[in-house]
Amino acid sequence: MISCKHPKRKYINSNGEGEISTWDLVDDTGAINLVAFNLDSYIMSNKLIEGQSYEFDGLSIRTVDNMYKKLPHAYQLIVNKTTKVQEIIMSFNYQLTCNITSLKEIETLSLNSIIDVQVQVLRDYGITAGNTNGNSWTRRELHVAQDGAKIIPTSVICKWLKIKNIKVDWFNGSRTLVSMGNTRLSII
Repeated sequence: MISCKHPKRKYINSNGEGEISTWDLVDDTGAINLVAFNLDSYIMSNKLIEGQSYEFDGLSIRTVDNMYKKLPHAYQLIVNKTTKVQEIIMSFNYQLTCNITSLKEIETLSLNSIIDVQVQVLRDYGITAGNTNGNSWTRRELHVAQDGAKIIPTSVICKWLKIKNIKVDWFNGSRTLVSMGNTRLSII
């Protein structure tokens, strides 16, 4: 089942320029990222719908570069010219599960690790927006605590949050947690 369709991106590298589309695929065994480039990106973007289930034939597999990692899985599936896709009815009911990591462990985790956390918001600095190198961005900075960004239309101060698929990163001399397109946040 497609649990998340990430925004389409443009790229420029030594091989040229083009577009890339990515989706998160889930089943009862886990989650893996599906990637399509250029024409395959265009074709799959018109076929794959978030929340629908599909059977794929003819995919390639490769390791994930940690810089672009969006899920804990070490591999990703790549669409190629021989890939065929067929919509199917799944025989399981997908339930979002979290493997909660303690904030105390963040200093020992590798950068670009993808984790799930449950935290209490101590301070909400609000939403900021900007433009860097022609790319627009929005950010919400929260200071959080634990025992021992998605845009939310209400204050989250003193609320407890459960956050799935958040990336361990480095900013201004310390480790930080960064949300991605597939980060899921719930107020508990």
